[in-house]
Amino acid sequence: MPATTEARQWPLESAQDAIVEAPSGPPLSFRAIYERWFPEVSRWIRAMGGPEAEREDLVQDVFLIVHRRLPDFDGQNVAGWLYQIARHRVRDFRRLLWVRHLLFGGVPLPESLSKGGASPADSLETSEKRALLEHLLGKLNDSERAAVVLFEVDGYSGEQIAEIQGVPVNTVWARIHKARKKLKASLAKHESREQKRP
Repeated sequence: MPATTEARQWPLESAQDAIVEAPSGPPLSFRAIYERWFPEVSRWIRAMGGPEAEREDLVQDVFLIVHRRLPDFDGQNVAGWLYQIARHRVRDFRRLLWVRHLLFGGVPLPESLSKGGASPADSLETSEKRALLEHLLGKLNDSERAAVVLFEVDGYSGEQIAEIQGVPVNTVWARIHKARKKLKASLAKHESREQKRP
């Protein structure tokens, strides 16, 4: 599994730490789940296309739902349970953005330019490439996008992705294959359009 980053301190210090009896092994506490799975949920949110400016809030939303639902959780397949909560949260967030755009219009704010001493031209090029990649990934369906990002970017194995998505490993490989094929075709179309411009 990829290297993990340190989990942030859970903001609800005064909340009672629910404990669930796991089918095998020690009982699951909210704090233990949060500390163990925070980095993974962050990666999943990114893989599912959660907007960069909203990712931290989306991750915290996932753990608020976990905190509320933990007493009803059976303790089996924690990764799959968290993944499904994250998937639903990103889906709901996208729907909300669409409704806001439909009702109120407006243009999304541009992400800040990258920092670290890069020249304005380099920053612009990086920003444009990131936007192009997000655009191309946005053309994939949710399951294909998540599978290819988790595999190609985050370094998950096909077996790990199958476990968290709750599907057979052959389905994961099929999704990755289709996603790569669609990305190559979309990129070829984009490059062809760019070459035709005067």
